[in-house]
Amino acid sequence: MMPEILMGVFMAALGHLAHLIKKVVEERQAGANIGLTEYIRSRPYRTALGVCGSAIAMGFMVESGHITAMGAVAIGYMSDSGLALLGKEKA
Repeated sequence: MMPEILMGVFMAALGHLAHLIKKVVEERQAGANIGLTEYIRSRPYRTALGVCGSAIAMGFMVESGHITAMGAVAIGYMSDSGLALLGKEKA
């Protein structure tokens, strides 16, 4: 079970990173000169909430015993983009 959990955590982190990079690319296309670290620093609480959301969702996957790579990537990606529902930021 441990290798599946590690794979899930890694894949969730990749999904989260993919969404963050997508947002940086969108910011750059809109004319901002911003990098990944500047983007994360500009929204520290939302990034932390996204990571917490990923961890919680991964806990549910572990508890269910059905950890898949695709599910973990989706968890990471959606945990960051879902935060747009809480504020004015676009997903």
